[in-house]
Amino acid sequence: MEDSAPRHVGGAVWWPRVRNFLAGYNSGIFLVLAGHPFDTIKVRLQAEGTLSTRFRGPVHCVRETLAHEGVRGLYKGMAAPLFLTGGINSVLFGTQYSVVQHIVQLDGRKVARTTDHMKGALVTGAGISVLVTPMERVKALLQVDYTKSRYRGPVDCALKITRQHGLQRGLYRGWFPVVISRMSNYAYFGGQAFFSGSIAAFVGVNLEAGDKLPVGYSLVSGGLAGCTYWLSCYPFDVVKNRMMAAEEGTYRGMVDCFRQILRAEGARGLLAGFSPCMLRAFPANAAAFFGFELAIRTLPRDDWSPL
Repeated sequence: MEDSAPRHVGGAVWWPRVRNFLAGYNSGIFLVLAGHPFDTIKVRLQAEGTLSTRFRGPVHCVRETLAHEGVRGLYKGMAAPLFLTGGINSVLFGTQYSVVQHIVQLDGRKVARTTDHMKGALVTGAGISVLVTPMERVKALLQVDYTKSRYRGPVDCALKITRQHGLQRGLYRGWFPVVISRMSNYAYFGGQAFFSGSIAAFVGVNLEAGDKLPVGYSLVSGGLAGCTYWLSCYPFDVVKNRMMAAEEGTYRGMVDCFRQILRAEGARGLLAGFSPCMLRAFPANAAAFFGFELAIRTLPRDDWSPL
């Protein structure tokens, strides 16, 4: 008994964090698989802008993509996020819940509040932007490579733009709007906590006692959280993708990009691609939180130890 106790405690110390990181990885894979075709249409409409004659709207964009590139055109640029989003979400979800747990412990409480999740998301969102920006830059360039003539794939794209423009102007172009967008995760994790709590109170589930929402309700709360996230930051996402997909020298920075869009297209230019984004938001983020919850419920619990 004396030998087994320390090992059990040791397992309890590190396993919850590993468990959250693994669940986060699963979440990222579910997110990409469920939402990438919508994301391709969103990015193409954002990059072209509302004055472009290439696409007359989301439906026309889908038709043109299918007509000239086939179904594979909707999945352009998916390799990078499919490979990397799992790792990024692993870091994001794992760090998010570690930060929230730290906030709760500092306040001497046992249960996290919605505001705790929002505070944690501001910190983790800013940090994760360092990992997200190169992936988003490569994805955007591949998604608007309509003839597949510029890049042979994500690795070729990353190498070419780094050689041509360096890290700052190459892989990290559009980093500042990414920071703002990712800090808007306060609406994502805060929204998920709020909707989960509201649904739990409505159906009589005691989350504070450790009970879990039924899977169907978890899908609803995750999907609604995705919608609140995009409503909180969408214009910055438009600017980010416009900067990332544009030719070198088109914009001097985020503020200049905002000004050019407003001058040429008005406020509606900052909402380009909004319809496919919101159509994607619910199913993709429902899938993301479902993937997280599935892993959390499948993996051994917090007090597990392999020793």
